[in-house]
Amino acid sequence: MKKKRIIISGINMVEGGIFTILHNVLKELSTYCNPAELELIALVPSKKGLEFPHIQYLEFPDSKKSWFKRLYYEYFYFKKLSQELQPDIWFSLHDTTPNVVSKKQFVYCHHPTTFFKPTWKDWQFDIKIGIFHLLYDYLFQFNIKKNHCVFVQQHWIKDEFEKRFGLSNIIVTPPPFVEQLTEEKYPFDSEKIHFLYPSFPRSYKNHEVILNAIPLLPDFVRDKVQFHFTTIKDNPSKYAQYLESTYGHLTSVVFHPKVNRKQLLAMYNSMDALIFPSKIETWGLPISEAKAYHKPLLLADLPYAKEACGTYDLVSFFDTTKTKELAHLITQFVDQTIAYSGNSVTFDSSTELKNWPAVFDYMLNA
Repeated sequence: MKKKRIIISGINMVEGGIFTILHNVLKELSTYCNPAELELIALVPSKKGLEFPHIQYLEFPDSKKSWFKRLYYEYFYFKKLSQELQPDIWFSLHDTTPNVVSKKQFVYCHHPTTFFKPTWKDWQFDIKIGIFHLLYDYLFQFNIKKNHCVFVQQHWIKDEFEKRFGLSNIIVTPPPFVEQLTEEKYPFDSEKIHFLYPSFPRSYKNHEVILNAIPLLPDFVRDKVQFHFTTIKDNPSKYAQYLESTYGHLTSVVFHPKVNRKQLLAMYNSMDALIFPSKIETWGLPISEAKAYHKPLLLADLPYAKEACGTYDLVSFFDTTKTKELAHLITQFVDQTIAYSGNSVTFDSSTELKNWPAVFDYMLNA
């Protein structure tokens, strides 16, 4: 029996959450693979940290140097490469649909920028956010109908893609989440009530709605609370430095440096509530993580947050543009008068592919 050849493309997935996606897919695929039946070839920026058995690697170390390189590979070089390799399946992990020749083609869309309309402040602090919005809006559409199936992380994204691109071949594939719990405590001030927002400092993460709400709190509330923000202190990014210089005087604010996984889990275990005001996400992992600790959640009143939250009682939502609304919720939480709105799942999850082996099964048998 002739082996099926699968190409997995992730040439720009070099750090953070997108590298985690690439790592997890290749790790799962190497375990899933029967070498007698499947031949796996991964297109990666570097195989460092990705060296799993049963996988051949083609490295593209310059893929992240410029958009011109990325576009060249996706829409010109990969066509030639695919003609040489003659894959049965080409699986692109980074949102765009390359120009390739393959028996079946799939794409995994997980970048939220196409749904985000950047403000002038977003352009000011990170011009890439604005450029990504303009490029991704077009690049998502280009070639997308060549795919046998488009995988997305949430149902609201599926609905948006169906409306925008006229697609019917979209399958929801939530990011696999494994609860990691700890009994360790973080050394927060035991005399205070602690709110946590673990997030990288990007302008669309909307730290400012929390920071601007703090001066609106009654004195008795401000005296009782501390707000913790991770990855701000000692961060060279323009937005992190802006946050520190503008809001560093607030006595109830603690800007933490980057914390490791062990420290973050201890923070979840020790906090009193999570605040998550991001304007756009394709999931919102801290929501799932905090929920695993059964902690109260104050979340952006947006589709991604409601879907990531799922069915849960200890949650209320706020308008991401209204600081007074958030200040009111915080005050109610502190004086214990909050009436949680709660949340429930309103979509059919029976058609979801809930893990990577299920995705691999689908691609091979579709």
